[in-house]
Order: sequence, then C-alpha cells, then structure tokens
Amino acid sequence: MLVNAIWDLDGTLFDTYPEMLQALLQILAAHDLAQDPAALLARIKRGSIQETVQALATSAGLAASTVLAEYHALEHQTVMTAQPYPEARAVLRAVKAAGGHNLLLTHRDRSAWALLQQAGIRDLFLGGVTSELDLPRKPAPDAINYLLHQYQLNPARTAMIGDRKLDVQAGLAAGVSGVYFNVDGLNDAPMATVQVNHLRELVPLFG
Repeated sequence: MLVNAIWDLDGTLFDTYPEMLQALLQILAAHDLAQDPAALLARIKRGSIQETVQALATSAGLAASTVLAEYHALEHQTVMTAQPYPEARAVLRAVKAAGGHNLLLTHRDRSAWALLQQAGIRDLFLGGVTSELDLPRKPAPDAINYLLHQYQLNPARTAMIGDRKLDVQAGLAAGVSGVYFNVDGLNDAPMATVQVNHLRELVPLFG
C-alpha cells in the first residue's frame, strides 16, 4: 500500500495545458513556425516544451533561448487562471487522511505555490521542489531523491504521479512507484507501475 504522493503540477494536478498550448502557439506563429494544435500538444506531452522549441527554433535558424523566453513571459501572464482538475482536491485530502504526505515536484518556478494557494490546497502539501532548487529536470531522479531524503520518505511506499512518461521514468529511477495519469489518452508510459485515467482511481492505492 502506498503512503506518500509526489505530484507533478502541470497536466496532473492542474489543467494548465490549454494556457500553455495557447501561449506556445502564439509565440511560434509570431516566428512563422505555426503548428497544428493537436499535434503540438501530443509532441510536448511526449517530450517537453523545451525540447520542442529547441528543435523547431534550430530548424528555422532561430535562437531557442529567445523563443523560450518569449513563451515563458506570455505563459506567465495567463497560467494563473488555471484550475485544479475537479478530483484533485479530494485525492490530496484522501492521501493525508490515510496518514500520508503530498509533495510537489514541478519544473515551474515558485509561481507553483501561488497556484496551490489560490486554489486553496497549499496546506495539503508537506513541501516540494520547484525550479529554484536548480536540480536536474525529470526524467533525472535527483529531485525525487532529494524529497525522499529531505522528508525521510520510504521509497517502497511512495509514488511519483504525473501525466508524462518522464514523470514515470524519474519515479522508477528513484526507486518509487511510477503512476501515469493518462489524462490525454496518449498511452505513453507502458513501463508505469500503475496507469489511471481519472485521479479518483488513485484513492484505493493509498491507506
């Protein structure tokens, strides 16, 4: 039985991808790199925005750092309107009610805590990792290992929960369960310890 949940933020706890995708589409179009929205979403989910922008910018002879900076500036203005998935709050409370801990692991900066606070769920988290710690990005396991050590978590009773393959890979590399939230139906993490299509399916795993 699992006790502790390490949560990805974007696309797992919060439905931020509409805002992220719209900002990315706008910036790419401004550089004559217009993309099909559905194909772009699948591409960034299977990889990352950073990798996608790097590839597209390089192919067009553009500086990826410039395009990424423009994207982040625009996305930062809109992402605070994002809301948690409807089942997120209940699952977070269920983990705590069962005697476990919720922790955050996101590539986003400290604005992640503002999102949690705005949604009224910040107090359901023991702590977490944001980009300010400058740890290697997932799928590297470093941030999960940091959380395991910092909060004395038992890896055998801890899960990394995320909507992308790299979340699962990071979890497995750190020796915890890798739980894949297949929210978009991409079926992209066959190596996952557990796959769920709805967050409520997580509740029976904790207790």
